[in-house]
Order: sequence, then structure tokens, then C-alpha cells
Amino acid sequence: MFRSQEMSYFQLVMPQDSAWTIMDQLGYLSKVEIIDHNPNEALINRPFANYVKRCDDLIVKIENMLQVAKSLNLLSNYKKGNLKQFTNQQNSHSHTYLDKIEEDINKKTSSFQEQNKHLEQLIDQSEYIQNYIEILIESRKYLGEQVFQNQQISKFECQVGILKNLEQLQFHRVIFRVTKGNSMVYLKRMNEKQSIFIVLFPNIGNYGKQKIQKIVEQVSQGRFTLPQSHQEFEKKLNELQTKQAEYINLIQMTQNQLCQCISNMLVLRNGLPLIEFYKFYLIKEKDLYKELNKLKMQGRLFLGELWVPTKDIYYLEQTLQMIKEQQTNNPGGQLGQKNPPDFLQKPTYFKLNEFTQIFQEIVNTYGIPRYQEINPAIITIITFPFLFGVMFGDIGHGFILFMFGSYLCLFKDKSFYNLRYLILLMGLFSFYSGLIYNDYLSLSLNLFQTCLKSEEKCVYPFGIDPMWGGHLEFNDSFKMKLSIIIAFCHMLLGVTLSGLNYLFLGDWLRLSCKFIPQLLFLICTIGYMVFLIIYKWLNHFEPQNAPSIITTMISMILNLGRISGPQMWEGDSQDYVQYCLLLITIMTIPWMWFSSIISHLLQYGNNQQNEGKRKTHRIDYGQLIEEPGIEMTQTHSYSHEQLDSKYNQPNGETQESTIFIKSKDSSHQGIQDLIVHETIETLEYVLGVISNTASYLRLWALSLAHSQLSEVFFELLLVQPINHGQPISLMIGFPFWALITFGVLMCMDSMECFLHSLRLHWVEFQNKFYKGDGVQFKVFSFRDRIKESINLESQ
Repeated sequence: MFRSQEMSYFQLVMPQDSAWTIMDQLGYLSKVEIIDHNPNEALINRPFANYVKRCDDLIVKIENMLQVAKSLNLLSNYKKGNLKQFTNQQNSHSHTYLDKIEEDINKKTSSFQEQNKHLEQLIDQSEYIQNYIEILIESRKYLGEQVFQNQQISKFECQVGILKNLEQLQFHRVIFRVTKGNSMVYLKRMNEKQSIFIVLFPNIGNYGKQKIQKIVEQVSQGRFTLPQSHQEFEKKLNELQTKQAEYINLIQMTQNQLCQCISNMLVLRNGLPLIEFYKFYLIKEKDLYKELNKLKMQGRLFLGELWVPTKDIYYLEQTLQMIKEQQTNNPGGQLGQKNPPDFLQKPTYFKLNEFTQIFQEIVNTYGIPRYQEINPAIITIITFPFLFGVMFGDIGHGFILFMFGSYLCLFKDKSFYNLRYLILLMGLFSFYSGLIYNDYLSLSLNLFQTCLKSEEKCVYPFGIDPMWGGHLEFNDSFKMKLSIIIAFCHMLLGVTLSGLNYLFLGDWLRLSCKFIPQLLFLICTIGYMVFLIIYKWLNHFEPQNAPSIITTMISMILNLGRISGPQMWEGDSQDYVQYCLLLITIMTIPWMWFSSIISHLLQYGNNQQNEGKRKTHRIDYGQLIEEPGIEMTQTHSYSHEQLDSKYNQPNGETQESTIFIKSKDSSHQGIQDLIVHETIETLEYVLGVISNTASYLRLWALSLAHSQLSEVFFELLLVQPINHGQPISLMIGFPFWALITFGVLMCMDSMECFLHSLRLHWVEFQNKFYKGDGVQFKVFSFRDRIKESINLESQ
């Protein structure tokens, strides 16, 4: 994980009859990445676009079937399939198996859809009849015998129906305006969505009656009329109740048929429910045809180029050999190793596990590491939770966070499952930092006997003496200086890693012109300040003669190394040391700047001599190692105008010491651009050392804010009841203190510390050595594709 795995570039030639089988086995192998021969070509124009669409349509049909069955509570016995069990089988089906699956799925889904459509119609009719019955019963209760009178003789008319609850107020206003207030509107809530309405109004003529009927028809969810006599009422009510019983029986029968359709799809096949097996197989098949679309077709041959980790070449060759032995009638695939074209960047691949995955994700969010560049994730495993702990340091809060992480690891809660190890380490380091600060929920613990009142000289064994715990000035000074020391160590580690990168690449130019002056500049400035801090800690000074570190650093720059004020040690050596450090610091700036420009100009002159040769001929990449029985052809031809960098190392890493910044059009930039680039890079580092060091002071600020907030909450809510012996006030104040502590400190402050720790790694640490412009190794893996699809569904 320190560096990405070494990658090899191969060309794979496959006969058309064997292409599906070979790609199928490569998908189960999960070791290669297929390179798209024409990434700009639209999917619809690719040869297997129709197969991809077929798989998509079948997956949608299965998902719709599952969704409908779930809404009808027909999946009580449904259990999701085991992905590992599916991928381990590596079924021996041929490419024609998709036709059989398609026929079976279409047959079962069409029958299911017809039954479901019929069920929806039955449910709608049943709801209408039920609403009609409730309207009749409610009308008899509200209107009494008036409902059975002849409306032509009666002086009042009545309209009934069903409307949505959200439309009640609007409906009431419209009826009021149309009848000019001469109406009564009765509403009764049936359920959360619908209500019964009864509108009783005087006989206002045909025009007014028609307007009310139109309003009722637009609002009412169905048309309902009231019987004119007792006989009609009883007859209508009995008729509706009889129909309702019939529809209930039909609905039950249709649901049983739907349940039977689902049961047929839940039959186990190869240890998986059939519907889950179909789903996994279709996702696999879709991904397979997507990868086939990346290949180049020449006659009856498929030509593909792929990346594979060098240590896994044996498995790739073994897989192809196994296919040859199984298919004796068809020639197998021919594999040949090639040198990758210069414009093609090698992918970055790390073999991760559940523990390292989250830390690699933190790094990848900023940028993918370059090929075999030092991976910051392996260092982030310790430094990220450590810096979080420095800001969040508290014994009690850290222990709570640690217990929460332990719970996630033991019980595998899905809410924060991917963050479980990160939270565990953040809690552990917060607990450790709390022991150093001797801070337990704003209280100091006297774990060991204090040395403040001891007559003999002693040192508190671990952490801060409890007698200094409540002194803000002491904690303020200690945490500020501690953050400076951590800043120097963290940035020094970053600069050192940049030197290791240059050594690995054999880039002696940048090692001598970048790493050495950057290291000296950091040591002579921030390193000297850290030395003064530690020296002052280790030596005793009288308050009136105690030297000021800030004054010493400022006078060192303004007075050319001379000291204005108390010295750290006796003699004139401090002036001489500071003068030498200042001289080295000043020399490193042109060292970083001019040496790189001069070296680049020399290389530019050599390259200009070869420019004519580079433009007069083309280099053909794509020559494959010839193997008997297969006609080898060149798949790509690239001119020098298309190349933007050279691979000058055995591992294929791009040379960082090229004259100009890499650009996609491969054109040489002018000397002005080179000077501007080097000037910006030098100024960025020089000013960045100061600004980045100041940025690490957030460790001090957030740690101090955390402890002060904890102390304020404790004093406001708990100190007074404890000091005055008020148990009732304590019982009332404790829940408020616990809620505020959880909401502000455990949630908001922990998130704030997390984000600041993230920033310190992305900006202050990784900019010293990390480029983050690599390309992710996108492995061709059925398991990963199916897992991604399942995760998307769960979200």
C-alpha cells in the first residue's frame, strides 16, 4: 500500500467465437482493466449496444416486479441472494443463455403485469363501491328521511361525493360563492386522504344547479346519486354490498395468483432465488457486453488492450490456457505483452481491505495517487485520527467516541459501517490526548500525586499536573507550542516523502534542486523555532530574564541574526548560529528557482536538436508478439505530435523533470511560461511554509475551544447544584447538560475537528509531495459491478 502495484500492458487477440467466453472468465477473474479503443464513440454506435439495452430492459422488468410485489406484501419469504455464492460458481452458460432468460422473464413478467393490472382495476372498483356504501349510510344519518323524498317536490336539493382532504377549504369557498352563502356543506373524514361531502342547497334554478353539478363532478372522485325512496335505498344498498363481497373474493383470488407468480420466481437455482439469480446474471451480462464494446473488431477477430498487475500475470495466462483446453474446436485468445504508448498513463491500483479502505477513500477524494507515487493513505491511518485527537482531546468524550466505534465494529451497524475503524481510532487518540491534557469533561484527574506542593523535586509521571489543569494561560501556551511542534514534524515528513519519490524515480535534478533546498528552508525557519521551544521547556529561566521566542524570530530576520533581548544561552554563539541559519534560508530561495530553470534550459537545447527527427517519422505502437495460428496486426499508430511525456524508468513512471509542464496538446511552452511556473512554485513553497505553519494553529484553537466549552457547560448547569447540595436541581440540570454535551461537543465539534483534520492533510501535508493526478485502476469485475448495483438500490 506504500506504492501502487506494478502494472503491465498486454494486447489480447480473440476469435469471435471465443470472445464471449474469454471476457466472461476475465470478469470472474477480476484482475484486468480493458482499455477502450475509442472512448469518444457513442454507445448506440457500438456493436453490442443492443445487448446492453436488452439487459437494461430485463433488469427494469425484474425491479418493477419486485417493487409491485413488495407493495402488495408478497415478499414475506423473499431473501436476497448471496453474491459470493454467485461469483464462486462461474456458471458454464454460453452467450445464448441470455435468450432463454429473456424469454422466461418476458413470459413471467407479462403474466404478472396482466394480473397486477387486473388487480388494480378490481381494487379501484371495490373502493368505489365501498365509498358509495359509506355515502349512502352517512347521507341517511345526516339528512334523515329527506334523502328519500322526491327532489322535484322538495324545496332543497342535495349533491354528494368524495373529495381529497387537501381540497376541503377550497371546495367550501367555491360552493359558498356560487350559492351566495345559501348552502350547507357537511364534511366527514374517511381516512388520511379522502372525505365525504354533502352539499344541501335550496332550489336555485337550473342554471345554479348545473354550476354546482359541474363543481361536484370536477372535485368528486366518482359520481354518486342518492335513491329517491326507501325501496330504492334498500335495493341499492343490498346490490352494492353483494358486489363488494364479490370483488373482495376476486381480489383475494388475484392476489393468490400474483403470489404464485412470485413463488415461481423464488425457486432456488444454484443456491439462489431464481429472481435474484436472473438479476445478478443480467448485471453480469450487461457489464460483459460493455467491455466487449471497448474492443476493436477486425474481421472475425477482437483486439483488446488491457492493464494487469504484474504479479497477477500468471492468473491471466492460466485462465486463457484453461479456456483453450475446454474449447478444443475454437482457437483461444492470444496474449502478448507490449510497451504502452507514451500518452497512456499507467493506472494506480492498491489492494485494500476493510480497514484501509476508508483511509484510501479520504485520499482519493482529494485526488488519485500517481502510478507508484508514495500513497498518503498509509500515513493517514495514524496522522488523521491523531490530529483529530489533538483537537478533540478529552478523556470522557474520547471514550464515548471509542465505545461508539467499538459498537460499530462488533455489531456492524449499517449507518456508519464504512467509518467504523476511523471512528474507533479517532476515539482512541482523543482518549490518549485527553490523558495528556488531563482533561475529563472539564475536570482534572489527580491520577498521580501532584508535584506542585512537593518539597522534593519531582516530575508528574504522565500528562499535565492536575494543579495546572484549570489555568487557561498555561494550557494556552502549552497547546499553542505543541501545535507548532506537530506542524513542523508533519510538514517535515511531507518534504521527506517528496525526496523518497525523487529517489525512487531517479530524478536527481529535482532531488538536488527541489528537495534539498526545501528541506533546508523548513529546518532553518520552523525547525529552529521548534528547537527554541523545546530548549526553553528544558531549561529554567527567571521570569524577568526569560527570552521571548517570537521576539527572537523577528529580530533574527530584521537584525540579520542578531538578538535584541535576553538570549537563550550564554555567549555569542546564538548570534552566529542565527546568522548562518538566515544565510542558508536566503540561499535556498534562488537555489530552488534558478537551478531548475537552468537545468530545464539545458535539456530544452538537447531536445531541440532532436525535434526535426521526431517530426520526420512516426513510431508505431501496437506491434504484438507473433504467435502461431493468429494473424497479428497493428492496432494503433501514434505520431510524436500526439505524445506529451516520456516513460524513462523501468516501472513506467512519467519523468517529472521534463522541460515543461505536461499538456494535452503536447506542445512545448515558451521560456516565459517556464519562468513563471518556477517562480510560482518557489513562492508557493516559501510562503506556504509560513502560512501552513500558521494553519496548524487550528490544533491549538480547537482544542482550547473544546475544553472551554466543556467547562462552561459544566459550570452553568452542574457546579451550582453540586456545591450547594441541591439534588433536585442536579437532576433537572443533568439531562440538559448531557443533551448539550452530545449535540454541541460530540456531534458539532467532532464534525468540525474532522473537517479541519481533513484540511490539514489535503492542503498542509499532501502539497509537499503529493500530485494526486493519477488514474484509478478500473478492474473488470462482475463482483464489483453487482455489488455497486446492490449498494445503489439500498441508497
